[in-house]
Amino acid sequence: MFAALGVGLLYFAFRGVDIHAVGREMSRATWYWFAVSIAVGYSAVISRGMRWKIVLDSMGYTTTSWRATHAIGIGYLINMVVPRAGEVARATALRRSDKIPVDILIGTIIVERLIDLIMMAILLGITVLLTYPELQKLLASTQSAPSGGGSGFPWIPVVGLTLAVASWLLRHRFFETAVGQRVQTFLRGLAQGFTSIVRLNKPWAYLGHTLYIWSAYFVMVYVCFFALPSTEHIGIDQGLFVMMAASLGIVIPVPGGVGAYHYLVAKALEVLSIPYVEGLAFATLVHAAQALMLMSTGIIGFIGLNRFKND
Repeated sequence: MFAALGVGLLYFAFRGVDIHAVGREMSRATWYWFAVSIAVGYSAVISRGMRWKIVLDSMGYTTTSWRATHAIGIGYLINMVVPRAGEVARATALRRSDKIPVDILIGTIIVERLIDLIMMAILLGITVLLTYPELQKLLASTQSAPSGGGSGFPWIPVVGLTLAVASWLLRHRFFETAVGQRVQTFLRGLAQGFTSIVRLNKPWAYLGHTLYIWSAYFVMVYVCFFALPSTEHIGIDQGLFVMMAASLGIVIPVPGGVGAYHYLVAKALEVLSIPYVEGLAFATLVHAAQALMLMSTGIIGFIGLNRFKND
């Protein structure tokens, strides 16, 4: 279902666009910057692994930074196929390698996602302060189709599908099913993992990793601006604006944010006076680089956990 939504959004993003023009713009890219972006992105994954280890150490569980990093990589890879399933996958992977209860692990991941939400809210607030006129223009521009006419971004179908899935779960009494009852057995462990953040042995190291991770997310997008002549002039505040548009694209529940990411990033760049075709070329290249990075971390994760599972 979500994969079909992603394909539909990708079609919407490219509807009425000269594909050959997008290809020509992509061919002008300097690939070095995408390699830098991938390296910075993977360093953020490693930092996430080190941060996760801090939490687990504080709870009395033993793992290594590399095994935690590999489990996170596996989770990212699974998320590209089934949105939000990667959280369970990474918890399961680390349980198999380190025998840590999966409910505890999921609890710590929920805390991590809450921290991510707080950081995104902070960055969104900064973006509003720095680029409020541009944000207004972005919201207005998404009401029209990429080609300049017709209907805009299908916000109603996207939100409607999400609500329909939630309604289906409630209507079928999800928590009364066998799967739902198994989910309920996690709740006590989740509570323990959820409160892990207040028992950290190294709170300043945790904060340092959090700041580095989000700084790396910005850098991995910003360096890509230098790869294309049409975007190499983008400033830091404008880069933050584009990053927030990209984040909104990733939040939409489609595999890897495909379609939504392309459209919102291209429209954000269009607000910055960069033609939609050139913005779409940039979005396609950056999304591909990030997808390559996530697939690589997943493959490295599978190999790494298999290598170190008996260490």
